[in-house]
Amino acid sequence: MHTLTHLACIFFVYKYANLQKWRLYHSTLLYICAVNLLYNFLCANYDLWKYKPDIYSNHTITEVGNSVILLPAIAFIFLSHYPEKQGNKKVLFYFLKWIVWSLLIESVYVYFGKITFHHGYEFWMEPFFYLIMYTFIRLHYKRPLLTYILSTFVVIILLLIFKIPVNTPIDNRH
Repeated sequence: MHTLTHLACIFFVYKYANLQKWRLYHSTLLYICAVNLLYNFLCANYDLWKYKPDIYSNHTITEVGNSVILLPAIAFIFLSHYPEKQGNKKVLFYFLKWIVWSLLIESVYVYFGKITFHHGYEFWMEPFFYLIMYTFIRLHYKRPLLTYILSTFVVIILLLIFKIPVNTPIDNRH
C-alpha cells in the first residue's frame, strides 16, 4: 500500500505538478523532507505514528520513502496549484480540500491497519497536523526564515506535549 502510494505520487507529480517551476519550490520540497526526517530522528523508538510495512522491509524504509517521495510530491502539487491572488475564500477552500483529501487517504491506511498511533497521538489530531503542515509548506515558500523559527517552536511544543524522551538514548526508548 505504501509502495503503491509512492508510485502514485510520482505519477501525479508528472501529471499535475508544474514541472517548469520546480526550481521555485525546490527549497520547500527539501524543507518538508528535512522536517519528516527530523521527526523520525527525534521520535526514534518512540513513534507517535508507525507504518506497517508492505513491500518495504520496515517502518524506517517506509518513512524514507515518505520523506523523499510522498511529502515532496504533495508539497509540489500543493504549491503548483495554490490559488495565488484569488481571495481568502478560495485559499480557505483550497486548504480545506487538501486537508480533507489527506484525511480520507489516511483513513484508508487506518482502516487497513497500515498506520497506528502511539504515545497519546490519535487520529482525531490529524486535521490539526495537516493544517499546520499545509500552512508551513505555503509559508516556507513565501517566508522561509519565519517558517524555520515557527517550526522550531512547534517542534519544542510537540516534544513537550507528547513527552518525547529526547534525553533518553534511542535504544532505551519504548
